[in-house]
Amino acid sequence: MNKEASELLNTMYDMANNAEKCISLLQNAFIYNSSKPLKDCCGMLEAIKRAVPELTKKTVELAKDNLELSPYVSVPEHLFRINENIEKLAGSIEKKIKNGILFSDRAVTETTFILQRLLDILRPTSEIILTKNSFLNRYVQESQMGIVRKATEFATAHEERLIQGLCQSQASSIYINMLEVIKDIAWHAKEIAAKVVGWMLPKA
Repeated sequence: MNKEASELLNTMYDMANNAEKCISLLQNAFIYNSSKPLKDCCGMLEAIKRAVPELTKKTVELAKDNLELSPYVSVPEHLFRINENIEKLAGSIEKKIKNGILFSDRAVTETTFILQRLLDILRPTSEIILTKNSFLNRYVQESQMGIVRKATEFATAHEERLIQGLCQSQASSIYINMLEVIKDIAWHAKEIAAKVVGWMLPKA
């Protein structure tokens, strides 16, 4: 792979790595009820958003003469969608902090757990961009399915608690939205891994 193509992949890697850093910052903002990590995350997100259009254009152009880059053509779009969803996640956490909305201990534990699982997906996803490691690809895909299962399980149990009057409606709305956004981020990470490696688990 030539220098220009290598630099392109390093840019994608950096963007995926920054998305992971953002989730870590959001996790801290959520756990410690602090707005500062949100601001740090938003700065990273803005840089990713500005970089994606040029990255997409350059990837398409270089892929015309370099077949090795063909699997990467859709990666910038998935990175952009991950970025969009992280913005939504940051907005939900900011709303929770600004309005002093309290989550139950169970909701806090579940949200922290699933954010950590998301980090466990984003880390190898960025590595796959450079290494095309099939083992990591399988791990990302299996982990993504695990996130979907857990998020669905958490949402169902939460709705039952809401019906029983054990949860505040404001907190419930934010919590359910966060679960959906986390599932979307995991899906786009899985798609990046599958496209780059060129292999996907069969649907269950």
